[in-house]
Amino acid sequence: MVGLKFQAAVDFLMSYGIALIIIIIAVSVIYKVGVLNPTAAPVSCTPFPGFSCGLFAINSSGALIINIGQATGGPIIIHGVACSSAINGTTNGPAYGNIYVTSNTAYYPYNAYPQGALQNGIELYSGSSINLYANCYNSAGLASGKLGNVFIGYVWLNYTIPGYSSTTQEVAAISLKYT
Repeated sequence: MVGLKFQAAVDFLMSYGIALIIIIIAVSVIYKVGVLNPTAAPVSCTPFPGFSCGLFAINSSGALIINIGQATGGPIIIHGVACSSAINGTTNGPAYGNIYVTSNTAYYPYNAYPQGALQNGIELYSGSSINLYANCYNSAGLASGKLGNVFIGYVWLNYTIPGYSSTTQEVAAISLKYT
């Protein structure tokens, strides 16, 4: 009789012990993967109507590369690109960095657009895409960060549609990790 109670107690402890070990392993794996990291943000690019996002990345010095496609129904000529962590409170433009979304080479990664390509304009046809390069800015200046940290911001284009005046438009909201 005592042997049966002892056997039942051992079976009880073993089954709950194994279940506890499995739970501890699962929680430690979830923690290591970073699911429980409150500063983690999903990597995303949310384009505005008429535009699309392809591949995109930001390096630790704040240089962004993003593939932007357009479907406005006709060609556009891009004159400037900007990336900022915030929107200007008075206009639809970036709050930091290249606030006028100009072709000034100071706001682009080194040799991103050779031969003044942005000054002359880059033509992009409807249904096509292009890789664009820009330095991202925040309130501290160039938005540099450590590997794995998150940058959340916006991308603007200064472009013209043939026959119309120049337009500055926010084309994407981005959330990505420094690589």
